[in-house]
Amino acid sequence: MTASGGAPAVVGRQRYSGGSLIKTGTGFTLLEVLIALAILAISSLAIIGQVGQSLSRVQQLQLQTTAIIVAENQMAVVQISPNWPSLGLKTNRVTLADAQWLVQTDVSTTSDPWLRKVEVTVNYGDALDRRETPAILARLVSYRGLHLSLIHISEPTRR
Repeated sequence: MTASGGAPAVVGRQRYSGGSLIKTGTGFTLLEVLIALAILAISSLAIIGQVGQSLSRVQQLQLQTTAIIVAENQMAVVQISPNWPSLGLKTNRVTLADAQWLVQTDVSTTSDPWLRKVEVTVNYGDALDRRETPAILARLVSYRGLHLSLIHISEPTRR
């Protein structure tokens, strides 16, 4: 069985020549293996890059989650305090989850004299130690009304 022109016919990886079947090498050539390895290497690099980005994002989300907890704690302290919050900006450091946090509480007036605006911002403390401008990781805004037990007969004065 020959192809036109007298050349031996090739069927798959077998060759028919002169009435007998000759088996050629089975398996992959070196070029096929190298191409497969190159494709595998490129896809592995892409996967490793994505894993690195995912880990970085997870760390950022953990920082933001802890910062929100710190901000909520500070807001709760202001809300449950028996004293009317004084106006102005207060800054303090808080330790939570083995990290230092810079907490700023800004109390300001509103158009209602019986109500104060309380804004709490939280930054990661390590950035401050390196004299960097810290990114605000959490910001909460709330309002605190004057409790009836603190109200005197006269109108409250804006402080």
